[in-house]
Amino acid sequence: MAYQHILVPVDGSDTSLVAVKQAADLAKAFGSKVTAICVLTLDPFIGVEFINTRDMQDDYLKQARAGIQQILDQAKQQFAQQGIEVDTKIVEGQIIHKEIVNAVEQLHADLLVIGSHGRKGIKKMVLGSVAQSVLGEINIPVLVVRG
Repeated sequence: MAYQHILVPVDGSDTSLVAVKQAADLAKAFGSKVTAICVLTLDPFIGVEFINTRDMQDDYLKQARAGIQQILDQAKQQFAQQGIEVDTKIVEGQIIHKEIVNAVEQLHADLLVIGSHGRKGIKKMVLGSVAQSVLGEINIPVLVVRG
């Protein structure tokens, strides 16, 4: 099976960079288009009106987008070292795994390559598992890469 469009969520962690390497290898093998995304999680309480937070909110979002762009640039550089051209996109929302699933649908990706930190026990309960949550909601093949 040849994959036409590979989607790779990145978060700047070593684990997500291992996923970038795997996605680059697959893209070379299949001649696939690649898109790297990073999710900017929006706090639902950031705009609560009990104080004038507009300037603080704008500053937070500006800094967050700049940080995410650095993560995407790092992924883009790693893809370039493998000879792969990649599109990048900042995705905004409240629930990371849902935004990844939405991006798969919107971009018509046919393979998701995602890193997993491999947390177990209480850490997994407290911190959750984005990869596990994605697996429960996605309808395309997923390659889960451990870092």
